[in-house]
Amino acid sequence: MHHSVKSFVKNQWPLLLAFFIPCLILSGIYIVQGVYPFGNSSLMTVDLGQQYVDFFSYYRQTFYEDPSSLFYSFSKAIGGDMIGLWAYYLTSPFNLIFLIFPQNQISLAITCLTILKISLTGLSFGWLLKKAFNGDGFILAAFSVSYALMGYTIVNQLNIMWLDGLIFLPLIALGLEKLLFERKGLTYSLFLTLALFSNYYIAYMICLFLIAYFLFRLVGMTYSPNLSFKEKLKANFASILLFVWHSILGAGLSAFLLLPTFFSLLESKASYTKLVFDWELAFPFHEMLSKLMIGAFNFDQMPSGYPNIFIGSLALISFVFYFFNHSFPIRERIVGLILIVFFVISMNLKAFNIVWHALQYPIWYPYRFSFVVCFFMILNGFRSFMKKDGIRPIETFFSVILVAIIGINVYQKEYDFIEPSQIILTIVLSLMIIFMLIIKPQKYKWLPFLFFLVTIIEMGTNAQIDLSRLSYVKQDSFSTYQYLLNSDIATIKNEDPGFYRIEKTFSRSKNDSLQANYSSVSHFSSTFEKDIPKFFGHLGLPVGDGFVSYSNGTLLTDSILGIKYYISEQNELYRSLKKETDFTTKLPSIDKVDLKKQPSKKLFNPAFQLSLNQTKPDLRAYLPFHESNKTVIYENPYVLPIIFGSNEDILNVKSVHNQPLQYQESILLSLAGSTNDNSLFVPTEFDTTVYQNVSVTESFQSKSYAKQIINDDASITFQFKPESNDSYYLTLDPDIKEEDVTFYLNGIPFTQYPTYRDVLVLNLAHLNKGDTITFKVALKQNSLTLNYFNLYRLDKTIFSSNVKKLQQNDLIIENQNNTLIQGKITIQPDEQLIFTSIPYSKGWSAKINGVPVETKKALNSLLVIPTKPGTHNITLSYKTPWLKEGVILSMIVIGVLLITHLLQSKVVSNNIYRGEYDE
Repeated sequence: MHHSVKSFVKNQWPLLLAFFIPCLILSGIYIVQGVYPFGNSSLMTVDLGQQYVDFFSYYRQTFYEDPSSLFYSFSKAIGGDMIGLWAYYLTSPFNLIFLIFPQNQISLAITCLTILKISLTGLSFGWLLKKAFNGDGFILAAFSVSYALMGYTIVNQLNIMWLDGLIFLPLIALGLEKLLFERKGLTYSLFLTLALFSNYYIAYMICLFLIAYFLFRLVGMTYSPNLSFKEKLKANFASILLFVWHSILGAGLSAFLLLPTFFSLLESKASYTKLVFDWELAFPFHEMLSKLMIGAFNFDQMPSGYPNIFIGSLALISFVFYFFNHSFPIRERIVGLILIVFFVISMNLKAFNIVWHALQYPIWYPYRFSFVVCFFMILNGFRSFMKKDGIRPIETFFSVILVAIIGINVYQKEYDFIEPSQIILTIVLSLMIIFMLIIKPQKYKWLPFLFFLVTIIEMGTNAQIDLSRLSYVKQDSFSTYQYLLNSDIATIKNEDPGFYRIEKTFSRSKNDSLQANYSSVSHFSSTFEKDIPKFFGHLGLPVGDGFVSYSNGTLLTDSILGIKYYISEQNELYRSLKKETDFTTKLPSIDKVDLKKQPSKKLFNPAFQLSLNQTKPDLRAYLPFHESNKTVIYENPYVLPIIFGSNEDILNVKSVHNQPLQYQESILLSLAGSTNDNSLFVPTEFDTTVYQNVSVTESFQSKSYAKQIINDDASITFQFKPESNDSYYLTLDPDIKEEDVTFYLNGIPFTQYPTYRDVLVLNLAHLNKGDTITFKVALKQNSLTLNYFNLYRLDKTIFSSNVKKLQQNDLIIENQNNTLIQGKITIQPDEQLIFTSIPYSKGWSAKINGVPVETKKALNSLLVIPTKPGTHNITLSYKTPWLKEGVILSMIVIGVLLITHLLQSKVVSNNIYRGEYDE
């Protein structure tokens, strides 16, 4: 055993360095930065903290608790197909690591997974160099470290699902070499399948690159001298057919995932696509040189910045010399030059850029395909290094001049992410590499190690600078929030195992429901179906492409959407509610969370404060259910079932532009078939308006306010005295943003989610009859225009009577999970529909009394089922669209691939090509 280990290390030590050096460098940086478990910082910042960590928690729950949520989940907004989410975020085989770690250590699992993936990136590139390009020793390790720790990897490591593409790209390239030289495409097809399976988005970019890379390698192949031109042409044509055939097989193998994902994309991400090609440049080309400097990154480069193309001095200089290396055919170098020019243009010309990003401009993280450019440069830099004995004096002269020109150019621009010391360090290391290339023909035994040493110093320094400029989230804050939320959800579920939704007045992310496994409304993902945000925008909620924040709900939307429980933070507003409503006497029991009895003091922060995302006075209408030291849980007595009988008038309701309360009113009255002539939301006027340092200009539909003294505080305070204890709501212009104003309700800052694109609904009062309610608008800018700024009173009598009527039509659930709902329902004589607050999807099918019935769409988004009065047994089942067809196609392709492989195994290669592979 000891001998075999020793032999393995002796033979494979370059590959071991390719794996362990990135591992050690990254671990060392995390120790310095205090990343958990080495400190109280965590990697859960930006999208990793706002999306992925919640999806990873859901991943564990799917395996350990509810496999049905693999296909559909009610924790995704009000419900949604999950295959698209899995395909984009969760199908990486490396995610199995989350099954090893407990739920409360998921951040530790993320740290380990990040280190593992980046280390495997170095290993896979080293494997390519060893097997296809005769790589060995410290030089193999040096170029592998350059690939593993290139700027793209470090900057985008928070998008952890993208790293799989970087791991599989070298292995796909290795398969391509086998296809060209051995006429065997199994390796290529399998790793292409694995890349498409792990993350189709990054794999799409890899596929585009492979077309160019295949042509590049094909052009560069040399032939046996005894072949005629016709035979060469025939051989090339055969290679092209093999490439196309095995590419199709690779895609076909993953059809079981790609087909249903494609259907999901048509309903979500792809539905936002607008084929508008912009032929403008994003920036002057020379500014891209700034990203060749060490540590050329700061947080502002995330939302918008230059391509991340830092690969280190050794790889970059070697790549430049590739074009002057006569060891390679001139035709290959010309094609290589054409490709690198094309890549550079693609990273600047907006029309090309959008094609690389699947016809959608990326939101944050620009130039996501730049890793293939880095791969191309590092690989050909290695090929050039291995076939170049040194550099001539004229090459040395121009190299030094070029390095100096680049450094001066970057220095003169004064980029905010580059300090002069970074430029100096880059120049010094580049000159060291040039000097070592000069003495390379001397074949000093220590020289390869010196190349390796300089490379790891440079790549490690770059990684340290880049990662030190990120803002890290405190680990104890995440763990404390996780514990508190899980405790509240467990309290609710233990008391009420029914089918309902839960919402909160606070949040850590819009995907808390996936993290804590409960049905909710809020959601954020790139695979979110378009119809749902559109529906909620019409209701007056903050929405955007890919997200819904349920931070502006009314009593009516809470009711219709089946929100039975609301969890709120104990802040000043809610403590006043508690005092005014004799809160404690209504509690059936108070099970306080003991902050002293936590599993780990390091992971729990008693001083932690929840982040409020809405002000909701109408919680006074709900019943106290549970109280802890940090939160209060309310039960909604007006909640409607998620499935209930309704009038068919709901099919005729259309959204009303910029009139969310009128839309809400139409929905409730139509569901109940109400003929009440009185308004549910009654227009109300403010009693008085107080101006401070403001002049007013009034037009027909709006009022404009301007500061009288520019540098002084200015505000408008609206006041009214409710004549009843009903809820009062205010509609707000979507053009009023967080940077324009600050709101105060009765002197307390009014909180809501800051990003929105539709008219919002704000809750100002409930149970405040006779009180003076003040709503202050403090100006942050010099002027302000208020449109759609209208006050309404919810008539509780009309509201409660209609809700009580609909509550009688509840579905008595007999069996329910994420993909199956069975139960019994009684439909009244004036009802013709079974209404659900479940998103409409072709995946849902319905049976009434065992007979299949057609489903319909209401409100352009929700699932309804036509029926007749009486008592019925109903079954709703969900099957992922195109999943069955995808599985069948994948099984067929498996058979075809096996036959193809067997036929190729019988064909003996006649070695018509010559090149690096197995040279």
